[in-house]
Amino acid sequence: MEAGKRFKVALAVYCVLGVLIWATIDDLPLRISGGQISLRTVTLAIWLLFVLRTLLHWKAEQVRAQERDGAERGRE
Repeated sequence: MEAGKRFKVALAVYCVLGVLIWATIDDLPLRISGGQISLRTVTLAIWLLFVLRTLLHWKAEQVRAQERDGAERGRE
């Protein structure tokens, strides 16, 4: 499968997962170091880290491909 298509499929899956997280996890408060944060917020924050990691990986692959293309053109 082409990298661009895989990236689009991954983002679609992340969107579905985000909607499922929002719809199924309750807003139960969790006590963390004297404050409160909801279970949904913690789960969405972890989900967001995976989304950002995927975006950064995709962008890094694009930069590497451009560098390879530039290096190949320089040899010609």
